[in-house]
Amino acid sequence: MNHHSGPFLLVQLDRCLGCHTCEIACAVAHTRSGTLASAMLAREPLSPRTRVVQVLGKRFPMQCRQCEDAPCVKVCPTGATYRTETYTAVDPKRCIACKLCMMVCPFGAIHIGTVQVDGQTKTAAIKCDLCVDRTDGPACVAACPTHAIYPANPKDVRETSIQTSSERYLAALTSHAELVSGTQRAKGIVS
Repeated sequence: MNHHSGPFLLVQLDRCLGCHTCEIACAVAHTRSGTLASAMLAREPLSPRTRVVQVLGKRFPMQCRQCEDAPCVKVCPTGATYRTETYTAVDPKRCIACKLCMMVCPFGAIHIGTVQVDGQTKTAAIKCDLCVDRTDGPACVAACPTHAIYPANPKDVRETSIQTSSERYLAALTSHAELVSGTQRAKGIVS
């Protein structure tokens, strides 16, 4: 398996309002018109690649995790779903809307919707592509009023996790050493 080091999107749960602004920005970013009003006037399909979900009382956007060993890529019979060095995407020209990618996505981040291909409307798989065609990065990140969504680099996430885990482990070791020392003093083993 090749190692991909591309970014993915994370959410700060305490900042997310569940306002759906990310969904609207995403849908508009994937239209030819580029604005909500123009897209509606042109009757372009508005298909967000992110979706605000509610789980255990928390609302947050769910989008493709940009899996390195993406199951959606493995099951696609036409090669429409593919992986680059930095993201996973769908080529709507090749997609036959068989729904296999949707069925195997462990995050429910793929849906079937209406897209425009060569001036024709067709049904195809739709998923987050990190807005690779936008110079300003993902539209959902730019539009979030509370800055709850942000791009993350796997290396940075790993380093932060290692630091946090190491601090917790050190605290546990320190507590354990103090507990052992206190127990030994109480038993008169150590003076």
